[in-house]
Amino acid sequence: MNTRVSEDTAVREHPAPPAPGGRGVDAVVANLVDTLRSKARPATEQVLAFLGFLALGLSVGLLLGWATGHSPAVILSSLYEGSLGSSVSIAYSLTAAAPLLLVAVGAVICMRAGQFNIGQEGQVTLGAIGAGFVVFHVDGPGSLIIPLAFLAAAVAGGLWAMVAAVLKFGRGVDIVVSSLLLVFLAEQLLVALISGDGPLHDDGEGVLGAGTASQSPRVPADAMLPSVNVLGVEVPSAFILALVAAVLVAWFLKSTHPGYRLRILGQNPVVAGTIGISAPRLGSLAVAASGAFAGAAGAVILLGQSFQLNPGASSAIGWSGLLIALAARTNAGVSVLLALVFGAMVAGGGLLGGEGVPVDIVNVITAAIVVALLCPPVLLAALRRRRIRRAVEVA
Repeated sequence: MNTRVSEDTAVREHPAPPAPGGRGVDAVVANLVDTLRSKARPATEQVLAFLGFLALGLSVGLLLGWATGHSPAVILSSLYEGSLGSSVSIAYSLTAAAPLLLVAVGAVICMRAGQFNIGQEGQVTLGAIGAGFVVFHVDGPGSLIIPLAFLAAAVAGGLWAMVAAVLKFGRGVDIVVSSLLLVFLAEQLLVALISGDGPLHDDGEGVLGAGTASQSPRVPADAMLPSVNVLGVEVPSAFILALVAAVLVAWFLKSTHPGYRLRILGQNPVVAGTIGISAPRLGSLAVAASGAFAGAAGAVILLGQSFQLNPGASSAIGWSGLLIALAARTNAGVSVLLALVFGAMVAGGGLLGGEGVPVDIVNVITAAIVVALLCPPVLLAALRRRRIRRAVEVA
């Protein structure tokens, strides 16, 4: 009798593990569901915040348009028709987004390393110049000229950015100041090269002001970037290139050892130094990579958009791409989404101008949307701090 009681007590105190297919499976499923919820909640909050502030920015833009005598319905319909209303509009939106995404991806690399290169506008200009030297001075088929033009553009943009890196790590010059000043030097260099006796000047075969205006010749037809037909939409090859670059950069930063070292440098330079990471070497490489991507964007502009070098050839692509990287919080994946939004605004804004809406109003509408896109990170950070504070108070 006493033996039986002892056995019952042992069973109660040390129950047998659950049989396969019993409560053990339920616990695994419950843990899996909790994990998915914890991971899905931040992503859902980001998407909802993005859509909410995008709608807010668009509403502010429409209100400004209405206040200046332009119908919000006309503005909204023109934005839609110009960006998504047809296969041609979609192709134009993707064309506008391609160089923006390339600049943003390069800026993500640089900022992840803790370097604040803001001279992408000048590096885009140098990239266009490098591509121009190949296109206008090298004979050969398009299959040879296009890759060489991209290579020259990336090298030119990377070397131009490297100047700012050398000034920082070699002479202690703030990279924000030096990279910004190099923008103005790049613009003057472009004007000198396409004017008068410059090596990129149009000597008489251009379309407008041949031989007199500050411009280059036209890009030959076989050197223009091709497109790929996808479900009836002529997707520019430049956008495919930019999308692949964004995916590769996201993978590099997250899943490779060099990407890990680069992120360590950006998060804590002191720790990076203690584990043997050279800030001058790795930081300079990150800045040069940023310039190379911006230079490639310059090649996209020349070979896929403007087809001719003119003063201001970069068309504020560098500034907008940098802004996309900042708004995406240095996330290459989010940069794709924001580049598409910016590209759609550029495409829709072009149709708005055709409807008689002044370009200033278009710029104000775009600026309102840009400001709205910068707000979600601030809101989400405030929400996270509030949750942490509540959790501490409850504990």
